[in-house]
Amino acid sequence: MQYQMNLMSWTDFQRAVNQNRFVLLPVGSLEQHGPHLPLGTDTFTVCELAERVAAKTSGIVAPEICYGFKPQPGSSAGNNFPGTCSLDGSTLTALVRDLVRELVRHKVRRIMILDGHYENGLFINEGVELALRDLDAEKLVKLVIVRWFDLIPSSVFIRLFGKNFEGMMYEHASKVETSLIMAMNERNVQRRRMKNDRPRVRKSYTVLPESSEFIPKSGVLSSVFPSSAKIGVELLNCAVKEIVKIVRKEFPE
Repeated sequence: MQYQMNLMSWTDFQRAVNQNRFVLLPVGSLEQHGPHLPLGTDTFTVCELAERVAAKTSGIVAPEICYGFKPQPGSSAGNNFPGTCSLDGSTLTALVRDLVRELVRHKVRRIMILDGHYENGLFINEGVELALRDLDAEKLVKLVIVRWFDLIPSSVFIRLFGKNFEGMMYEHASKVETSLIMAMNERNVQRRRMKNDRPRVRKSYTVLPESSEFIPKSGVLSSVFPSSAKIGVELLNCAVKEIVKIVRKEFPE
């Protein structure tokens, strides 16, 4: 069964929609992930998850949105690093709004958005709300927004990383994401550049213009060790399992 929308002909897509298959829309970012991981880490992760979920369900994977809302102070200070290219919140909102409206116009009635970048959240939600308002489609369409990093139980992280796990708030470009990229494609991890950075104390308030004083110069928020492809496979499998549960609950056949 073909599940990549951009490889379907229009007749294939029409047939899939007539079968009431749901559409997965991955949303990531182009953001610094330290000197050892690619800028597209968030996007690669949600695309991988979308394809794995689609292979286990009747999903159709729409082409991804590979830019996200700009990293915020207290997160990764990504705006201070070369290569981070972000959208204004209004742009991301409008993009999601347009895509949802287009999918619904083509009779898609079940949509799942897979978000891989923390700062995207409110703007994805707003885009969906506005699209549904435009279409007056609340009774016609069901839309689910999933953020994979909210689905993995803390017990899994503790089992895999033990005392080395400081929490997801410190995991930007660290053990979790390094392991995920190792599992997806080892060649995308530059091992010689992996840093054993330690978390720095964050301010409990925001200062603008943004300062990167609490961010290590590498852009990695905490130690990348231990990380491995084996751990990454476990994390991917756990996330896929949880997403498939949501699909079967919210989009029953």
